[in-house]
Amino acid sequence: MSDNKKMVNIRIKNALCYLPLAAFFIHFTDVSKSNELKKHIKYWIVLFLWYAILNVVLWVFLWKLLFIIYLWFSLYLWYKAYNWEDIYLSFIDDLMNNKTEKNKKDSSDKDDDVLNF
Repeated sequence: MSDNKKMVNIRIKNALCYLPLAAFFIHFTDVSKSNELKKHIKYWIVLFLWYAILNVVLWVFLWKLLFIIYLWFSLYLWYKAYNWEDIYLSFIDDLMNNKTEKNKKDSSDKDDDVLNF
């Protein structure tokens, strides 16, 4: 496969992470994930979980507004990932880094963790 096609495939994978549930399929099916792809998978998981929790808590009043905000934010991140723009969401990175540092202190065996980013 040529370098150009390889770059397009990577770009498409990064962008597909922001489609609902596509990040899970990419995470479990792609054997060699780059750090950039892992970052996009983490961002989508956190974004979707926050949306789901807020939707459950505020479903009666604001579910339409929450869905529009979630959809807009996902499309915005999809667009930036597809166009190779750097995405840095510090609150998600800090949350994941704190989690991994804590886990490294608690356990030295990380091979059993399926969702190890």
